[in-house]
Amino acid sequence: MDDANPFIPEALRNVLPAARWESVNVGESGDRVYRSSRHVLKVRPRDARRLPSETLFAERERLRWLRGRVPVPGVAGYHSDAEAEYLAMERVRGIDMSHPDAVTHARRNTDLLARALRELHALPVRDCPFDASLRVRLHEARLRAEAGLIDEDDFDEARLGWTARDVLAELARTRPEREDLVVTHGDACLPNVIVSGEYVEGFVDVGRLGVADRHVDLALATRSLTFNYGAGYAELFLDTYGRALVDPARIDFYRLLDETV
Repeated sequence: MDDANPFIPEALRNVLPAARWESVNVGESGDRVYRSSRHVLKVRPRDARRLPSETLFAERERLRWLRGRVPVPGVAGYHSDAEAEYLAMERVRGIDMSHPDAVTHARRNTDLLARALRELHALPVRDCPFDASLRVRLHEARLRAEAGLIDEDDFDEARLGWTARDVLAELARTRPEREDLVVTHGDACLPNVIVSGEYVEGFVDVGRLGVADRHVDLALATRSLTFNYGAGYAELFLDTYGRALVDPARIDFYRLLDETV
């Protein structure tokens, strides 16, 4: 990470005191992210093609709803102007699960991730106001394809050479007949889980949170565990999470759906 001096809008200067900032280069969202000893500032440039669910405003609302239910950063402030959105959050102590220091505790973190997602998935669906069901996600996938927002060069290795149209066609062909609906994180990869010792201190990057099939999270968590920790950790995760709840075909389907994000 490099030292940085982010532009802080006047509206946020009263909640973000003068500090030494550093840029954070983890993740693939395209946001500019900075952190100080006490805060994290996320900046998302305006894009007229962006869907309402892809705004920092949407992430702010999800953080507010999650607060007190599962560990997440507190919202310090939000600002929007013609150029960008700005979301200021309290910094969660610890390191993300993909950090090199976390890899040395891969087995423990795998167990912690499975238990943390079980806790999230146990929240009452009726209380969650955010719909991330397959009906919504497939509609958004079509809109993103029409807007040219799907990066065909970033597909998983098994789908290199595919087009966005190919992905949509395969999603239609393999769509599950039912959904096992729970409150999902939506992007349950290791960089989005902050850990300190034997505790998960918080989920971050919750902009895709909503009621959806639990396999949305299982698909991305197992893929991320294999990528960051190596072969075998996905199986350990599923053992702890609960094999009786797992459908391998739906794990494959939701990894395919993730190509559209």
